Amino acid sequence: MAIKTTTDGWDCVPELKEVISEIENVNGIVYEINNCVRQTDLYTIVEELKNMAYTLTEKLEEIDEDQEFETVDEIE
Repeated sequence: MAIKTTTDGWDCVPELKEVISEIENVNGIVYEINNCVRQTDLYTIVEELKNMAYTLTEKLEEIDEDQEFETVDEIE
């Protein structure tokens, strides 16, 4: 049975927003890597990316992938 929600986005799965927030936290490092800017030492870059990967895995494991959502005009 689908979970009814009034939003058509993924606000109904808050863990996804947390995952994206974690990814956005490393935008500076991604920019540095992609644009040949060497400001941060390699150790820090690797540690930041490992921490992000760990956190992403934890958050993604919290999500019940079997959920289905149905957008409705208003909750009955």
